[in-house]
Amino acid sequence: MTEPYIQSRQNDQVKNLVKLRERKHRDRQERFLVEGLREISHAIGANYQLEDLYYCPEFFPGEDHATFISKVRQNDTPRLTRLSEEAFSKASLREGSDGLLAVARQEGTALSQLKLPAAPLLLVLEGIEKPGNLGAILRSADGAGVDAVILVDCVLDLYNPNAIRSSQGLVFALPIVQAEKDTLAKWLSDHSILMLASTPDTKLMHWDVDMRGPTVLFMGSESHGLSDYWLKRATEKIRIPMQGRADSLNVAAATAVCLYEARRQRKNS
Repeated sequence: MTEPYIQSRQNDQVKNLVKLRERKHRDRQERFLVEGLREISHAIGANYQLEDLYYCPEFFPGEDHATFISKVRQNDTPRLTRLSEEAFSKASLREGSDGLLAVARQEGTALSQLKLPAAPLLLVLEGIEKPGNLGAILRSADGAGVDAVILVDCVLDLYNPNAIRSSQGLVFALPIVQAEKDTLAKWLSDHSILMLASTPDTKLMHWDVDMRGPTVLFMGSESHGLSDYWLKRATEKIRIPMQGRADSLNVAAATAVCLYEARRQRKNS
């Protein structure tokens, strides 16, 4: 069966793909974009429901992409639609796109749905503003073995296209929850989880805290850090030592340092 072929940049489907770059349209439609073979493969592996897959063979960098389309063609979903170079260029957010763009259904995870081990390692991000930071943090969280990531009062949503790209699709590899702060505070208290707040205003180093038990690390935004709400509720406040002129690390780098210290302790326990 031959798929539909869209040539015009003014096609309604192409216009809607452009709209889905914005959070208000993603939230209203409960859909989001996934661009690139690696990212789409991660979404499929995490059982996200892909509804539509748009492709442009002229942009395929190799045979893997054509093979992927052939495999998709054997199934009923997602729906395949071919785009012209002009139409795909308008729909795509990336420079040097690989010719694959999917629309997926949003899937929320609630705190009550988390299935955690006896000594979970959790990460809470408050007020994160930059997609690149969120993506980099998610890659570190996946690499360090974090059991779940929780977003609180973040300007970004989980389905920001640039966050998906910068995470290399690993946004789909982890349970990620968006929670209200009061709900989260009660949930953490009920589960007796050690709450570590990262802040420069403390003497306690990040390596001086035992992170082998149930632990949650709180990281704040680049511009404001953690709010007093969490600083007052933290079990311990920790900092990363700084020897040079800089007074702090980028939030993505700081998160990686703390998470891998937790990983080191747990490996040696």
